[in-house]
Amino acid sequence: MNLPQTITLGISSCLLGQEVRFDGGHKNLPFASKELSRHFEFYPVCPEMAVGLGTPRPTLRLVQSAQDTIRVRRSEDNSIDVTDELAAVADKTVTDAPYISGYV
Repeated sequence: MNLPQTITLGISSCLLGQEVRFDGGHKNLPFASKELSRHFEFYPVCPEMAVGLGTPRPTLRLVQSAQDTIRVRRSEDNSIDVTDELAAVADKTVTDAPYISGYV
């Protein structure tokens, strides 16, 4: 495996201006896209898109279950739980990009 020569940070794709948010928009963060990008490589990640939720999409909520665990569920239909799918994306990201040093 060839490791990058610079420090790589995982970053939410929407912070780089990609229109992947639930409402089809972005949350471009100029500090990241202009300042931090001069010092770091970025590995953009959008877990919601990676599990096929698309955009626009219903919002998600963190919900405490009866077993005192936190689950990720759709806000308009609490029976739709995407926790396991999102956890799988996180695990795959760690496996695919072990050189990521941190996240924004």
